[in-house]
Amino acid sequence: MAARSDNTSSRSGSNSPSNDPNEGSPAPSEISTIALSLLGTFVAARCLAVVSRLATALAAPLAGFYLMSTCPTNDSFDAKKELKRVLRGDYKADTDPSKPKNFLEKALAKVNATLEAEAAAFAGCNVEIIVSV
Repeated sequence: MAARSDNTSSRSGSNSPSNDPNEGSPAPSEISTIALSLLGTFVAARCLAVVSRLATALAAPLAGFYLMSTCPTNDSFDAKKELKRVLRGDYKADTDPSKPKNFLEKALAKVNATLEAEAAAFAGCNVEIIVSV
């Protein structure tokens, strides 16, 4: 196979230096597009910051009001019931090896918790909730 050579050459594909002084810099329309994009991004960021501050200023008091209105009263706390729950192991994760697994272990833990809670109550242990205002 013979290689074919053409004598025609195009100037656009050559690596010769160009005489155009604006070849490396963007056109004026591109500069204005970039500037408008940057300005729009800056304005959008400022608007999001203001909305975020406004949402925080409104959400914090609303969250506080919600928490205060749904907080249970001190009279609803039953210390003996909570002590039994802790002694039974209800708070432990299911993967904890010391948590009662079958019916017999659960029943024994329940009886043990009841006996210990009653012994603590008989000994005069009392739980008081101290509210500091």
